[in-house]
Amino acid sequence: MSKKFKGKICVYCGVEGISETADHVIAREFMPVAHRDSIPKVAACGPCNNAKSQLEHYLVAVLPFGSRHPTASVMLDTEVPRRLAGNRRLHRDLAAGHQEAWLTENGITQRTITLPFHGEKLDALFALMTRGLAAHHFGVVIPKDYFIGAGTLASVAEPLMTSLLTMNARAKVTRSLGDGLINYDGAQATDDPHLTVWRYRVYGGVTLSDADSPAEMPDTIWASSSRLRSQSVFSL
Repeated sequence: MSKKFKGKICVYCGVEGISETADHVIAREFMPVAHRDSIPKVAACGPCNNAKSQLEHYLVAVLPFGSRHPTASVMLDTEVPRRLAGNRRLHRDLAAGHQEAWLTENGITQRTITLPFHGEKLDALFALMTRGLAAHHFGVVIPKDYFIGAGTLASVAEPLMTSLLTMNARAKVTRSLGDGLINYDGAQATDDPHLTVWRYRVYGGVTLSDADSPAEMPDTIWASSSRLRSQSVFSL
């Protein structure tokens, strides 16, 4: 491992001098091998890296089922079966929990198959990714006493978050990885470099729905770092 990432501050827990590895902020397994070269990397300690990996192992196996991107659909046929074969418990849970539902999208209602989904794992991973991307792109380690909210947004909150993303900022970033498999935008506040807002679109917009709420659902993941807890804007 490059000395660049060893013995540095862990961007996830904020402890000085304990980094042991270079962590890919966005797991390489989210993309085919040919698209893994340009993924941002940051310094991370072993415990944080392991905890993040557990979330990634779950989501790289599940998110392709809701994908709209052609390449992600190919991954569903080629990569996901291998991942599920190595995680028999998850395979059993998905097989036992799948059910039919009606989903409305773009004004069209159609029958679809839903799978059980642990949304809290997605929220936790994207909160960590937000810490990693803030460090990589803006050069700041967000303090542990700042709150990072992540997830899909309640419909009334999306215009607010969109406006924050487009306001004047100390710095902004827009990236597309894997030929559009993962896109993200970020903005850093002018008065406090640790205040950030992020918009993520994964696999062309993964459909995150609920069998008990078959209405049209948001397909964009948002995150923000703030001094005060702002969890209420997210549909957790």
